Amino acid sequence: MSEVVRINKGSVYMAWAKHHAGARYNLANSGIIGCETADLPLSLDDVMVNGPNHEGYQPLKEAIGRQYGVSADNVVTAQGTSMANFLAMATLIEPGDEVLIEQPVYDPILAAARYLGAEVVRFSRRMADGWQIDPEEIRRLITSRTRLIVISSPHNPSGVAVEPAILARIGEIAAAAGVFVLVDEVYRDILFEDAPPSAVHLGPHILATSSLTKSYGLSGLRCGWILCDPVVAERARRLNDIFGSVGSMPSDSLAVAAFRHLPLLAARTRSIIEPNIRLVRGFLSAHEDCLEYVLPARTMIVFPRLKSQSDSGPLHDLLRCSETSIVPGSFFEMRDHFRLGFAVRTPDVEAGLGHLSAALRQLSTGQ
Repeated sequence: MSEVVRINKGSVYMAWAKHHAGARYNLANSGIIGCETADLPLSLDDVMVNGPNHEGYQPLKEAIGRQYGVSADNVVTAQGTSMANFLAMATLIEPGDEVLIEQPVYDPILAAARYLGAEVVRFSRRMADGWQIDPEEIRRLITSRTRLIVISSPHNPSGVAVEPAILARIGEIAAAAGVFVLVDEVYRDILFEDAPPSAVHLGPHILATSSLTKSYGLSGLRCGWILCDPVVAERARRLNDIFGSVGSMPSDSLAVAAFRHLPLLAARTRSIIEPNIRLVRGFLSAHEDCLEYVLPARTMIVFPRLKSQSDSGPLHDLLRCSETSIVPGSFFEMRDHFRLGFAVRTPDVEAGLGHLSAALRQLSTGQ
């Protein structure tokens, strides 16, 4: 008689997102709506089936390096940001090492650290503090067993970027303690001209990860990367050998073409986000009787708190009746919050917010 195998490792949120988050009015989406072929000028000459890709495709590493002001030797390519985060953590930590991770956090980050056997210690990002980080809390939590600090900036789920002075102070504290810092920067590029330099420039103990997914709508390319010190990069490449001898040439050659057209893709992203954030700003302002929130000037996600309900699950369930989705706060360890995404078509955001408004009224009146 065969046994039922129960999988108890992985990301609960990601399993839900793949199979249950989608809806006609998708306000659960956390990245810019996917590009279509017409959005990116391409030719058959941009696609390579095979080529020299044993240590990462060199033209792609150079393109990433130029974009973020580092050498190709500082770049490790990976399949998306989550794989880049996993590879970075696997390079730096051993089972039993302490890893400090923000709370709330994007679940795949937490799942990866736990899968690798880390002893996870949490530090707070509080809405009352504008979702910023207190460097002194991190300093107090560091012990002789601490190996790594993990931060997202801009933060998922709140969309708030860590203030540069705060991030620099965290870097100083980590350097003094001999601790690495991993900064997930996958939303950095939607800050456009206001984006600070990549955190990798703060010192050799800082690693930064990102991809072409969230900010540019190219999730299908699976083009992610780690920016880090060349010594750490070489260690990561040797660990990456476990997963195969070559990377995907079709994906990586198309990613090189995408970097050539990055200003065009950025303009597309801006054209989607700017009208939508105006809609969301008006919606949140009109619902301050039932919602608390911090809305950054530029973001595609926000993490409001319900004032009168302790759990956003019923709100999620009610919205399903109108083909609308949000992400319940339980996936971010804060049940009275929900993540609202607005990087899809503006008419869908407008309609979805209308359904959300009606659902909030229904919950408040009990009708």
